[in-house]
Amino acid sequence: MRSKDRQNPDYLHNVEVAERLRGIVLKAMDDAGVDALVYPTFRYPPRLIGDLNTPDGANSRTLSPPTGFPAFAVPIGFSYGELPAGLQFLGRPFSEPTLIKLSYAYEQTTKHRRPPKTTPPLR
Repeated sequence: MRSKDRQNPDYLHNVEVAERLRGIVLKAMDDAGVDALVYPTFRYPPRLIGDLNTPDGANSRTLSPPTGFPAFAVPIGFSYGELPAGLQFLGRPFSEPTLIKLSYAYEQTTKHRRPPKTTPPLR
């Protein structure tokens, strides 16, 4: 990024908002005494092709991208018929080892992951 871009008021405002959000999320995690936050990966099902009037899925954009904190998504089953649904584990900065343990344990316990019906068997 060019130094002139860093002088842009919009850029400086976005950096300030992101820093505030990171602080709020970390304080909430500290107050609750948790290592990760867990939430669905989408709020709405994906739109049908050509539909611009219904809400989009908002997939995984809730906290990880604006904070820069690591996150892992795992399957939680299916909704809206055969539409795969997911769960996101969001951790503190540099907490990837903890997130790997949590998401792996969840997957091994629930066994929600299954290949699509169109996937051929592996030989």
